[in-house]
Amino acid sequence: MIINQTKNIRRGIAGATVAAAAIGTVATLGTATAAAATHPAATVNDITVTAKTLDNSSAGHSYAELVLTNTGNRIVSVRGFSGVSFVADGNGTQVGVPATWLHDHSTRTITLKPGQHTGELVRIADPAVYGPTKNHTVTADGFRVYLPGQRLAEFAPLHVQATTRDVTQLAAEPVGVTS
Repeated sequence: MIINQTKNIRRGIAGATVAAAAIGTVATLGTATAAAATHPAATVNDITVTAKTLDNSSAGHSYAELVLTNTGNRIVSVRGFSGVSFVADGNGTQVGVPATWLHDHSTRTITLKPGQHTGELVRIADPAVYGPTKNHTVTADGFRVYLPGQRLAEFAPLHVQATTRDVTQLAAEPVGVTS
């Protein structure tokens, strides 16, 4: 009798876990179109990330654009925010804290055919905003970029001044929001 009750409890837990996973999947898809949902999420095997500075600086900050290009051989989709941080020292050492995510624009699913690209705007605060820069600034080698929902990162070269202070110097818009 106890053995059967234990099996039923395990089945109930397993069923609840599957149901929770299914709910999480539906919540993650959000308002994605049915067509976009049929394309797999982009991974580092599909996308090459490059970075370029934009000529639209204003007081205290500048902008860079991450360019996500589908260099794979299949149609993929991207939705959400990339994880972005500065790296330096020629070895991928993270500098400062990762970017915050700006919610000024809604996320949307971007579908990329091979050869197509989209962008993601990154705001970079001037290190001097956080106090004297002596001994607190390095030249970053570029960005470490985690595509939305992925655990493997890519490197996008861009030499820019980065603060070593424990402050949020970077802020990213959702993928698809560009200058």
